Amino acid sequence: MFVSMILVFREAMEAGLIIGIILAASTGVAGRGRWIAGGIALGLAGAALIAAFASALSEAFEGAGQEAFTAAILIFAVVMLGWHIVWMSHHARTMVTEFRQIGRAVQLGHRTLAALASVIAVAVMREGAEVVLFLYGTIVGSHTGFTAILLGGLLGVAAAGALSWLLYRGLVRIPMQRLFSVTNALIALLAAGMAGQAAAVLHAADLLPALGEQLWDTSAFLADDSIIGRGMRALIGYSARPSGIQLLAWAATLFTLAGLSRLIGRQPRAKLVAVAALFALVLASPPARAEDSPMVEIKNHRFVPDRLDVPANVKFKLLVKNADETAEEFESAKLNREKLVGPGQTITVFLGPLAPGEYPVFGDFHQDTAKAVLIAR
Repeated sequence: MFVSMILVFREAMEAGLIIGIILAASTGVAGRGRWIAGGIALGLAGAALIAAFASALSEAFEGAGQEAFTAAILIFAVVMLGWHIVWMSHHARTMVTEFRQIGRAVQLGHRTLAALASVIAVAVMREGAEVVLFLYGTIVGSHTGFTAILLGGLLGVAAAGALSWLLYRGLVRIPMQRLFSVTNALIALLAAGMAGQAAAVLHAADLLPALGEQLWDTSAFLADDSIIGRGMRALIGYSARPSGIQLLAWAATLFTLAGLSRLIGRQPRAKLVAVAALFALVLASPPARAEDSPMVEIKNHRFVPDRLDVPANVKFKLLVKNADETAEEFESAKLNREKLVGPGQTITVFLGPLAPGEYPVFGDFHQDTAKAVLIAR
């Protein structure tokens, strides 16, 4: 029960933080409860569908379907958040005046409410699919009773909900004349983080160049897989080992949204950033590729082999086969990779070029047994 509670809390927390910010951003808005509840419900339904069709999704686009889908919904969320920031920039002053003079809920446009609800749906869908697969796998493959696993999952959701509520209550204590500016800034950071994650996902699928692998490494101070690291990833797109394309997408999105929100006409600079990005993408020379694809198998919740030689200094495809009857998540903080593997499924993980050395990987759903090391030579 404790294991399921911790894992569900860790995943649900990321969606909960986003919901807390959106609750604060829509403070006093008539009908917001229906839209937010609808976004959560839509996200849960989408998570169930993704979990049900995880195998077919991963096999699409020559093994990069999972990454392509994730990037698409992240980019959609960025667009929706950007729409909200632009709308609020035009109406925030009027809304504050109505709050002060009338003291009633402001009728916020349905379009921006729909945009915020869609962002909630994306957040719940992303994290919910992993939770569904984990709970199903635990129920099927564990000797722990169904009731205990389900109770642990519900406690994890409740804890994430409590954290979301605390964030919301903390934000609404900010004076009304500053609340919309603060929430706009937080939403801009959310959007920048999602854009950076989309770029990282597309790079992981070998659909975008790195423009520099792992520009720095702050994992010794704040690891990606820690509770705080996951929270920072949800809020601002934190990555302990970001690539150049990830940082470029993050910065370009943040500066563009900041310029739009202030309405000071920074379109030329935004265009310059876009042109520079395109120029870098065109000129980036693709590194050498390995012809062979090494394979690792997940059997009885263990990696076989647990030490695997992989080529150094070239790009290559790692095949991960799941021989178990339950889902697993292939993950590596050092490689900055995270990908679901359905039961009986073989996925493709695009890696490299790697410097010679050892790179630990693990199965996120069975971290105590599913461990391996890739050795780049």
